[in-house]
Amino acid sequence: MELKFYKLRLCDSDLVLIDDLDSGGRDRDWEAVARELLDRRRGVGADRLAVLGRAERDIWLRVFRPEGEGAAAADAALCAARYLLDSGRSGSERVRMRLSASGGRVLDVDVLDAASLGIALGPPRRVAQGEGGEALGIAEAAAQARSIEASGQRFLVLPLAAGIPAAEGVAVFTEGGASRARARIAAPKRSEAPKALSVHVVSRGELRIAPGAARGGLDACAAAALALAASAAVGYSDREAVVRMRGGALWIEWGPSGSLYAAGRPEYVYRGEYHLVEDEG
Repeated sequence: MELKFYKLRLCDSDLVLIDDLDSGGRDRDWEAVARELLDRRRGVGADRLAVLGRAERDIWLRVFRPEGEGAAAADAALCAARYLLDSGRSGSERVRMRLSASGGRVLDVDVLDAASLGIALGPPRRVAQGEGGEALGIAEAAAQARSIEASGQRFLVLPLAAGIPAAEGVAVFTEGGASRARARIAAPKRSEAPKALSVHVVSRGELRIAPGAARGGLDACAAAALALAASAAVGYSDREAVVRMRGGALWIEWGPSGSLYAAGRPEYVYRGEYHLVEDEG
């Protein structure tokens, strides 16, 4: 059968979205679809596959990487909400869906204007193999900062987990000069190690992170939220800032409740069709 898909982008994070809302709950081999579609040489090419399905009255979101289900979902939720809003399948102030990989966790996406959307990401967490890490306030987050030496330079590093689900990363600053950050620490090759994220502090209200931040366990929302939380914790930025990266920017706030909030403008890239060969047995 032919499946229609949309390719969308949020900053430097791109994904393929499939609307499967009218399938009647029929399951498909989405992991195989993800492996084919996400291949940047032979497929459409993207970081993640997002699939919208329906169970009873609820809209469910499933997010896949080539390795399987359970990928970072905040970007996918914003892009899915943009599609649901544009197709008239949601309210005008909030888009609600359930995240399949998190046991049906409710994701509420705020409609800020015709193209801008926002989502609460929860608090930054201590690095502890996924969402099990302790939620951190600003003082506890600051206590995670360490000064190290690498490549003949001194760096201030701060490991945190952020996003939906919480993904681990390490914000990297040059010691004593965050506004001129030139971090050259490569991301560790071990898949279980947190990703190194180079953060350049332009001003107290503006940050920049290096291209390619939204790869692996981090998506654009998680990367931007991690950068803001780390910068605010060590006093380099305010608790809200514009975080710029290749392809666009996100507005991130670390609110009084302790939760991080991300807002951005998902964009359509193009639409197409994919021929799905289904097992008739």
